[in-house]
Amino acid sequence: MEDILKKLNELNPGENIVSVFDDSFKKFGVIHNGFKIDRLLEYLNRNQVNDEVVYIPDIPEMRRELVDQLDPIMKSVYAGMEVQIGQCYGRNNVLNALEYHQGSEVYINATDMIMLLGLDEDIKWPGGIYNSSLIRFFYAPGGSVIELKGGCLHYAAVNVIHKEGLNLIVSLLKGTNFPIDFTVGGQERDKLIIAKNTWFLAHDEYEPAKKEGWHIGITGENYILKTL
Repeated sequence: MEDILKKLNELNPGENIVSVFDDSFKKFGVIHNGFKIDRLLEYLNRNQVNDEVVYIPDIPEMRRELVDQLDPIMKSVYAGMEVQIGQCYGRNNVLNALEYHQGSEVYINATDMIMLLGLDEDIKWPGGIYNSSLIRFFYAPGGSVIELKGGCLHYAAVNVIHKEGLNLIVSLLKGTNFPIDFTVGGQERDKLIIAKNTWFLAHDEYEPAKKEGWHIGITGENYILKTL
């Protein structure tokens, strides 16, 4: 792990990529140990890598197949709340946007990745503006169980090894990221809502968000990382 982290920092001078096991990660999330995840990783490794990032919020058949290893994690993190469990895979090396949710988000990753993280408390109001210089970069080795706290700004992680891409299980409170079926309010923060339980800010260089009319709220550099 240390060798990979050293190489990533050499490729990306000035970004100060640190391990999720560093104390500085505690502001953003928790690393969970002691869970059996071998069958979860086997499931992920069945899937081929895709060049574009694909996110499927809920895969009921995966949960049924892997219930014996998924349920202990979900019960420990969410204490009985209803959750959805899906998958994210593909390749990515750019920031582009940030989002946050109410409630924790859990990653179980089969591949090494770099997470670009911030805190919703640093969004400036009025305006809903976040400066990307506040982002912190965290390297997570494959085989980690990572809980991001509610309010942690994040988006698609960066794959570390191009050949492997990203491949991870993602869980959230049930209904998160599904289409809006309610009337969005008129409070200023409400303009960031793009889906159920999802507040979103995009960088001006992220064309898909501009086409959707989503909030352009990230100023500063749209980080592009070099990977292995």
